[in-house]
Amino acid sequence: MRFALVIRSLCLGALSLVLSAAAWAEHEGEFRFARIISDGMVLQQEKPIVIWGWATPGEKVAVTLTQDRELGEAAIKAAVEAGTRKAPPVVEESSAYQVGVRYLEKNPPVLETQTVEAVANENGKWRVVFNSAAASFQETWVSGRRGEVAIAIENALVGEIWLCAGQSNMGWSNFNRKGREAASADFPGLRYIAWEDSWYQPLEDVRKTISWQECSPETASRFSAVPYLYGMYLHRYLKVPVGVVNVARGGTLGQTWCLREGLDQIEHITVQTVLEDYDAETAKWEDPKEVARIMSEWEESVKVANTEHHKKVAEAKAAGKKEPRKRLPKKPGDPRSGWSPPAGLFNATVMPIRDLRIRGVLYYQGENNNFMGWTRYEHTFPMVPLSFRKAFGEKALPFGCISQPGWGTFGLEPEIATVAEGYAIVRDIQRRALKDDPHAAMIATYPAGNSYIHPGEKLPVAEYASLWALARVYQKKVVHRANEYKEIKIVEGRAFLFFDSDPVVFDRWKHIENNAAWQVLPSPREGNAEIKGFIIAGRDQRWYPAQALQKKLDGEWTIEVSSPLVSEPVAVRYGWANWPTGNLVGRERLPLPTFRTDDWSIPEGVNYSDAAKKAAETKLKELKALGARQAADRKLRQALLDLPALEADKFKGDGAGLLVNKLARIEAILAEMASREVARIIERERPELKDKLDALRKEVETLKK
Repeated sequence: MRFALVIRSLCLGALSLVLSAAAWAEHEGEFRFARIISDGMVLQQEKPIVIWGWATPGEKVAVTLTQDRELGEAAIKAAVEAGTRKAPPVVEESSAYQVGVRYLEKNPPVLETQTVEAVANENGKWRVVFNSAAASFQETWVSGRRGEVAIAIENALVGEIWLCAGQSNMGWSNFNRKGREAASADFPGLRYIAWEDSWYQPLEDVRKTISWQECSPETASRFSAVPYLYGMYLHRYLKVPVGVVNVARGGTLGQTWCLREGLDQIEHITVQTVLEDYDAETAKWEDPKEVARIMSEWEESVKVANTEHHKKVAEAKAAGKKEPRKRLPKKPGDPRSGWSPPAGLFNATVMPIRDLRIRGVLYYQGENNNFMGWTRYEHTFPMVPLSFRKAFGEKALPFGCISQPGWGTFGLEPEIATVAEGYAIVRDIQRRALKDDPHAAMIATYPAGNSYIHPGEKLPVAEYASLWALARVYQKKVVHRANEYKEIKIVEGRAFLFFDSDPVVFDRWKHIENNAAWQVLPSPREGNAEIKGFIIAGRDQRWYPAQALQKKLDGEWTIEVSSPLVSEPVAVRYGWANWPTGNLVGRERLPLPTFRTDDWSIPEGVNYSDAAKKAAETKLKELKALGARQAADRKLRQALLDLPALEADKFKGDGAGLLVNKLARIEAILAEMASREVARIIERERPELKDKLDALRKEVETLKK
């Protein structure tokens, strides 16, 4: 396997040279900026400003960064005259009453005009670096000259840039209260740009036509919900321009958001099998003869399908029936630009902008790995933040991972949830991977979920994420998370969970009628509300619903977790389900992240081959069936424990009534034993019981007299 990886690495090195040459050939003779460097963009503050583009190899270019309006407008005019940009449209002044939001700055920082020269390399790429600048709403221009040819962009701002990546819940544009929110979204200092693309090798530049958009009531409704809301929260709090770059694509897997070189280092079969299969598939499309063969076979199959369809149409007409629908074979797609291949989206969206300086990455993905893909995710997800950091050349690049919202069947039995709930496993993988990373965090959002895989509550999701950024990235004094689990102690058959602070925050419910729906949780505050969401297990690794109370141990507030059915507990889990029932919240009503105290192995969820998938599904089916039997057994055992106590409460002070009720219970059991189904079992398994049961029935009749 390692030999194969070395050979592939050498091949990739040679191929990258070919791709670089191809990239140059694509824009040979053209002097331009990279496509992300365009009108209306945001430049990252407090970091060196990097501008890059293409020209003729060996050619010298000069690039200028300025906030001097006279110089900027002259640069735009020169670019128009050179034909490298269109003349600005003529806008007629309207006499109608208009109102627009603008920013009033007092003593804005001064950005000194800078000009830097560079020489295009052998592939035509040039790159210049300017001194860092402070954020402001002052319009900024970037211009370049190659001899007599000029290029320029306008309306840029200096502020904060965040890259958003992931799948559909990051790309979803609709959200609850969108109409009300978008109508007031007049934030010209908030800029947004988005595209999606995939390719089997790293690209030098974005392949699509993209443009930055200012946030307005007209444009905001088209922005993706979480990126827009996240940027809006940061913009309003920090009071600086914010640029959001969104490259999310629905239905993607964790493996597509990694560097290929990182995936090659993972030796697990779930990863290596996918890489080998993908390489074999793309290799065919690198061979023109093979592509011609594939397309020829498809064309032939289309002809056959058309012939068959004509026959069926004739037969239908002869029989006086409805004409059948034509179904043609699907045209083969180029796997090199597949929907979610290994490293595919990273190659086509992240690598082309790797020279851009950004503040951090907000990542929202994992839903697709819920479907028999969580074992591979165990190995690929830790590679995601490493890949972004390596691409952008920052080892401490902030990485916020939004964990999955609640989804699926609410209130599933824990015996089944612990073996069948992929969302719970995905959250756990993310939590463990980021636990000791000082520049990353898993952001809990399960209270914002529902039975739809794309829940409409995106405001709390973006709010939780922005609080993390404000606290951890910008060092603002805001509460950004609930309490964090630290350790477990077992004392006299009970588990005590310790947190970094008091796990139940007793503050009064002030003005509860003004709280948003997702903030009004049935949390254990005043009123002794029941703490929910905990399960407990002994050494047999069998899980039971647990009772939880706030208790002090060794002078510290803890959560005491126990079950009358688990005499010697060893492990506890919280919120372990696709749609958790957990209701613990910390200060500012932020949800307590789901966690587990054990390190027990997780059931496999694999799909790297038909045989492996079938074996995993069979095993999970067996575990679910066992879980269902264990749940029934647990309920029966619990009922046997609960029934005497219920009787004692009901017949307190009424001894005669208590005895009558107990005799009635015995009679009911004897009636069940006499049913046809049970009688057959007795006759087959324990025939000697028949006479004893008859004797017991007579004894009960005697006792009743």
